Amino acid sequence: MENLPTKEQIIAVVRDEPMVGSQLRRAMGITKHKKLAFKQLLAEMVSEGSLARTSNKQYTPGTGKPKFEEDEDFEEDNRRPAATSRRKATYDDDESRVHRGVLSPDGNDWWKVTEVETGKVYPMAHRSIAPGKDGDTIAFTLYPHPKLKHSMLAKVDHSAMEGDLTWKEVTEQFMKDASLPAKFSDAIMDFVNSEKEPTEADLKDGRVDMRNLYILCVDPDGAMDHDDAISVEKRPDGGFHLGVHIADVSHYVPEGSELDDEALTRSFTQYLPWTAVPMLPDRLSSDLCSLHQGVDRLAFSCMMELDKDANVESFEFKKSLVNITAGITYAEAVRRLEAGDEHVKALQEVADLLRANRKKTGILELGSTELGCKFDANGEPEKIVPREENESDHWIEECMLIANKCCAQELQRRHLQGVYRIHEAPDTKDIMELYYQMPDLFKDSPISLRELGKPRRGDTNLNPEIFKLYQHLVERAKGDDEIVMRILRSMQKAHYDSNCFGHFALNWQDYAHFTSPIRRYADLWCHRELSRKTPDETDAKRAWDVVAVCSEISANEVKNQKTERMSLKVCATWLLRKHLGEEFEATVTGVQEWGIYVGVDDPQAEGLVRFRDIAGSDYYVFNPDKGIVCGKRSSKTFARGDKVRVRLLRANPVRGEADFAILEKISDGRTSKMMEKDRAEAAEELGLVTQPDESEYESIRPSERRKIRESYGADRKANKRKSERAEYGRGRSTRGKSSGKNFREEDGERKNSRGKKFARKKKSSFGNSRRDSGRINSKKR
Repeated sequence: MENLPTKEQIIAVVRDEPMVGSQLRRAMGITKHKKLAFKQLLAEMVSEGSLARTSNKQYTPGTGKPKFEEDEDFEEDNRRPAATSRRKATYDDDESRVHRGVLSPDGNDWWKVTEVETGKVYPMAHRSIAPGKDGDTIAFTLYPHPKLKHSMLAKVDHSAMEGDLTWKEVTEQFMKDASLPAKFSDAIMDFVNSEKEPTEADLKDGRVDMRNLYILCVDPDGAMDHDDAISVEKRPDGGFHLGVHIADVSHYVPEGSELDDEALTRSFTQYLPWTAVPMLPDRLSSDLCSLHQGVDRLAFSCMMELDKDANVESFEFKKSLVNITAGITYAEAVRRLEAGDEHVKALQEVADLLRANRKKTGILELGSTELGCKFDANGEPEKIVPREENESDHWIEECMLIANKCCAQELQRRHLQGVYRIHEAPDTKDIMELYYQMPDLFKDSPISLRELGKPRRGDTNLNPEIFKLYQHLVERAKGDDEIVMRILRSMQKAHYDSNCFGHFALNWQDYAHFTSPIRRYADLWCHRELSRKTPDETDAKRAWDVVAVCSEISANEVKNQKTERMSLKVCATWLLRKHLGEEFEATVTGVQEWGIYVGVDDPQAEGLVRFRDIAGSDYYVFNPDKGIVCGKRSSKTFARGDKVRVRLLRANPVRGEADFAILEKISDGRTSKMMEKDRAEAAEELGLVTQPDESEYESIRPSERRKIRESYGADRKANKRKSERAEYGRGRSTRGKSSGKNFREEDGERKNSRGKKFARKKKSSFGNSRRDSGRINSKKR
């Protein structure tokens, strides 16, 4: 209590005029460094009775009796403490609020839960519906009994009841909640069922018979809609005849019909782990339009002539009649190559050359791992597994890409109204955010970040500087799916447009979708345009606003992608539902202002940890600049990549949601270290200044922190005010000029702009300060 007023001085001040704490501090000349000590002194004086507080929180002289001795009838308060204080006292910093126990009935309307770790039995509140089945292992929390002191009741989350649903009920409810389209109307089905198999009579209006070609149809195992096939023939000069044959869906879907409207409404085939919601009825998607082996099918073929280096010399789009020679899976294509199949070998050769050509102009090989679900004999999820990828996947991909590029070029050459696939370059703001969070990714970058904001052409999305930068970032992040996903999030989403503005990720100016009309409406649109004989040919669909069509299918694409991701989470949480209350080792996959996302490996799933479910009584806040969550009391941090031990609290398979509690932090992740590594060096590259590391900062004495903050620019406003005060003292204050006054100091006196002198006020003494404060307060009153 050094350098503080005495108790007698404080009583003397409030005897003249009652004051609230802030007024009393000003009257006593208490600085902000002594504020806490002064408040403690006031609290002691109130407790001992020398001071008292009114209903307006004003301090007045006390009665001289301790606080509880003023009331002669005072008795000890034996009531139970408030719920908030009891909760704080119940759990220490290393204990989780969530417990694991086994349910059992306790009478007609009551249940009890036996904690697994301690064997303690807790009653549960009355419920109209049973919280589970006898013997179920559940996660529960404790809360005070409303009537009995020192007694606790168990509370089980309602989602524990989701285990009673069957897998069929879960999927049906999910599809209902996701608003997935129902069955096709009777009118559409009647029309589709009236369509007939193709025959030689269809060889008219320029349709070419290509049934003599050796055509391969390569698809994933279990695929039902086969909409693309490939034929490759080697020329004597070393070049290639490459044919990409696509199902002619436009022949079966009349433009402007009810079926066409329904296809546009759906826009895509929605693929879920357990089923698919088709854009077209099964009669078309899995039968008449599907390129099955050994049957005649109508197709739209892109026939390309390639030189020995697979450069496109010429191409032509033709309506055709094809018969698939071999319908195989990706794995079987690899086996055929190993066995020496000449047709598969030619396919591999031309695909490798096409890929080499793309690498010359630039290619982004992101290579993120996709997950799928494996089902058991009953059709229920068994395991979440990475999707298998074979070498043959890239063979088909390269052929489809070059056909799509030719489609965009043909649409523009003939001045047709295409629907193009465009992808904008990443926004500079997103790049800088990624740079700030992961500066190590940008080390040795071939492009200076200062040049990213330079203007470019408005009719192209291609940006060579940013493309080179992202090639560097992807190369640095190779092998780390987590960082690759961070890079992907910093990029724009590809979408559809009526103008061919270019595709940034492919680094191609011309690109459209042509190769999947069974499952994408944009491909069907391009097929129709390429079928037109002249650009001025009229039809029902061209009266539509093509911009509105592009907007609708782009919006539906985003919706479908979200639904597909959520459907995989449904499978994962179905597997988790049997592990309620169990502990896992997990990795922090993301941090947000509402919680921490963690991922577990077995079963592979992701869930959310709300801040209230972190063990202990700390208060956690999200720091978006550093991408971390920090505890205000303990300074404990959580960042992407950290290893933690978690407990499963809730699992809702219908919504694909899982909630965890963090019990402890095991170790810092490699990613979080990477985010902070060389941060100062990277910031200096842009002329930025960073503050010290958080752990180092906490170890510095409070008296030294202000100097450090000022040196790193954290107190720029304070520095500005300080400099203004210095200028003010030297008579050069810009603030005085802007307000119409120009003060200057001369021999201890100050003059205003009118030349009138007035003396500088000296710092008030203790008594004068009190009187001055009283006059100010009286004016306010």
